[in-house]
Amino acid sequence: MKRILFSAAIIFMIFALPQMAKAQVDTSTKKPVDSTIAIKDSTAIDTAAVKKPADTLSIVATPMNCYKQWLDVFTERGVKPLTDGTHEVVIAFKSKESCHCYMGKVEIAGGKLKAPLYVQTEGGSYKTFVEMGKKLDPDFLAVQGDALWQVTNGMSVLFQTVDQEYGRVFFYKSLNKNKLANKEAPSPSDLLK
Repeated sequence: MKRILFSAAIIFMIFALPQMAKAQVDTSTKKPVDSTIAIKDSTAIDTAAVKKPADTLSIVATPMNCYKQWLDVFTERGVKPLTDGTHEVVIAFKSKESCHCYMGKVEIAGGKLKAPLYVQTEGGSYKTFVEMGKKLDPDFLAVQGDALWQVTNGMSVLFQTVDQEYGRVFFYKSLNKNKLANKEAPSPSDLLK
């Protein structure tokens, strides 16, 4: 009798265990369906693309996180001091879902931002921050006070809008041309010739 039970247990393990193991595979992690269509030359077209009106805001070709890319460039290169006057800038807005970067201009007086902040349209004209439908969060403004208008390392302070977006103004023309990384020393034989 023991032999029969032992044989049945072995047969059960041979056939049933692989089926139970397959049941443990997580099939809920399949990749979502892409919303692009592949063309013969392997170019992808976004099927959600919409034609823009002629006088829309000027959006630089932006990856998902243009804000982080601008922040990284400023951190790598450093900046030259800003002078008083009107400066061309990149204005980055980010939220949980998206990030948008616009071209614009703003005046600097006494080393501080001077309102209004202008955003450039595709047609080359400028709209104010408010005309664009953006407004600073009054609670955030009250907490920041005068510090909100400071410019440090070629960037404004991070600000918050009533739409719970965060933004920053980047004075891109003040960037140093080269990275500020330390220069590596050549080998002793090259240096001591």
